[in-house]
Amino acid sequence: MDKNTLAELYLSFAAVFHRPNQEVSDHLEELIDLWSEIVPEIDEAVQNLRSFCDQFPAGEQRLNALWEHYIPLFETGAVEASPYASVYFEKEGLVLGKEAFNVQQFYANCGYCMGEKSGELPDHLAVELEFCALLSRNGQDDALKVFEQKHLGPFLKSILPKIKKSHRPVYTEVASILEAKPLNLQKEGDFVG
Repeated sequence: MDKNTLAELYLSFAAVFHRPNQEVSDHLEELIDLWSEIVPEIDEAVQNLRSFCDQFPAGEQRLNALWEHYIPLFETGAVEASPYASVYFEKEGLVLGKEAFNVQQFYANCGYCMGEKSGELPDHLAVELEFCALLSRNGQDDALKVFEQKHLGPFLKSILPKIKKSHRPVYTEVASILEAKPLNLQKEGDFVG
């Protein structure tokens, strides 16, 4: 997969795992088309996503449906799948733990820093996916491989099963797609992990 396609794929997943917004909601069909082109073995997930889009046409109704599932999955109450890596890698299971610092340090070592206005912590799932898109787009293949192995890969192994177990429309399907297509720079057919 070329670096621009890989970057686009990372960004598409990041878009869904950020807090819902109208732009992503209105362009969900385009993301589905991208995933179905690149990851052919995801027919069931694509069908479920298309059914969601049919049930909730683009607009406020779809955005509200996304929020309805995003909030209990990632934000409030008995959160079903915390979007922060620190929660999975720290004994106390707290946000903003050592993993957040390690990820932020990795960003800095690669020449990137998170602005104070970013609105998210460095170890948020969407932020890590966006960082991988930057590395891919900028041809920083070695850094991307290391980040995937040390940070994103273990995080995905922890969070994707929780997202899938939630059975939340859109998020469960996107987690399945992300799990079906390991995002790495290995030659097609190679297995990492």
